[in-house]
Amino acid sequence: MNPPPARGRLGGPGPLRACAGLSAAELVGVLAILAALVAAAGTGVSHLRSVVSIRSAAAEVGAALYRARMFAITYGVNVGLKYRFRDGRMEWALYGDGNGNGVRSAEIASGVDRPIGILVTWGRGDVRPAIMTEASVPDPDGSGRLSSLDDPIRFNRSDICSFSATGESTPGSIYLWDGADRMAVVRVYGRTGKMRTLYYRRGDRQWTK
Repeated sequence: MNPPPARGRLGGPGPLRACAGLSAAELVGVLAILAALVAAAGTGVSHLRSVVSIRSAAAEVGAALYRARMFAITYGVNVGLKYRFRDGRMEWALYGDGNGNGVRSAEIASGVDRPIGILVTWGRGDVRPAIMTEASVPDPDGSGRLSSLDDPIRFNRSDICSFSATGESTPGSIYLWDGADRMAVVRVYGRTGKMRTLYYRRGDRQWTK
């Protein structure tokens, strides 16, 4: 499978440019920040900053997932979005399924599943994929507490969120932490490919919208 090349970080020919432009992805970020401002009205600047940081980071993750799904649907290919380090830089990279069995870490390493050329650089240092330490964080499902605290990207047994040409997705979650008292989780639902974001503050009993 040889998906058509994409130009630039998030640009590309034809329909991809519309998907990766300023429309839905930017709107998600703006709405998330506005919601944070409303939620934090009347509180201190430090509190406001932390709320905005975690919500805008979650919006960036949601935008990367959205772009991956739109690429799969637009070009009729199976793709996977993977968080990686390259040349000291953190980024979300999009890979194409090279042999029809899904995007897999082993096949990325062997070169069977190759990068498509679409990268979303994660340049922020205030929030990163991680799970809060020195705390007992509730599972968003309401079933006890989170385990495997060193594994913030969970799509079955992989760290790759795959999308099919019909828009279906690997179900899973991406946890984000600001290094202090706040977390977010972006959850992807398999058959629909829909996303939901929840937030957690240290000491709370459950996650909230």
